[in-house]
Amino acid sequence: MAKIPDHEAYLEEFRAEVVEGLRAALSEHSAALNGLSFAEDEEGVWAEAAVELPGLREPWVRRRLIIPAQGPDKDAWLAGTIFSSALVEELDRRPS
Repeated sequence: MAKIPDHEAYLEEFRAEVVEGLRAALSEHSAALNGLSFAEDEEGVWAEAAVELPGLREPWVRRRLIIPAQGPDKDAWLAGTIFSSALVEELDRRPS
């Protein structure tokens, strides 16, 4: 089973990639990353991003499995790029 403490360096690299990957896109939407947190369960380690969007009272939250229970299946930078790209694509599809 994946454990958060066992993957600290991976999660730090993932976080840096997500923050950098979201910077320009969130700015275009007048949005801000409120938080990026990690949690684990029997499936593995999950990342959860909370985004503050104009006109929404509650943060817009997206969650994705980033480390399966058997361990990472891709580099941290790639996982971060995929996470932030998927979030931006979904954000771009939201009605204005």
